[in-house]
Amino acid sequence: MEVQARKFYSQRNMYLCGFTLFLSLILNRTYTMILEVLRLEEENKRLTTGDSKSEKGKSGLGDAGQLGEISQLKEALRKKDRELEALKKQSQGLSDEYNRLGDQVSTKDSVPKKDR
Repeated sequence: MEVQARKFYSQRNMYLCGFTLFLSLILNRTYTMILEVLRLEEENKRLTTGDSKSEKGKSGLGDAGQLGEISQLKEALRKKDRELEALKKQSQGLSDEYNRLGDQVSTKDSVPKKDR
């Protein structure tokens, strides 16, 4: 009788834990869905009322479909890449010059840097 009671309690606890886990997953998903709905409603309201912020967004979105915009953006990206490469070369040159001067100053006299 006692063995059957323990078996019953163990099964009951297992089912309760499983059901609790399932509910926690459902509640988490429901919470995220509600937050998404609230965010979308707020965005919809902002876009339909015509705030000044949304006017800026509309003008940017209206220009997005113009012909040649992609080529303009690619050209701007190439220009930025060239500038980045130039800055990298300049940084490397400055670093090399700093190291060269540091070695030159440290070897002027045979006294180690720590003793100066």
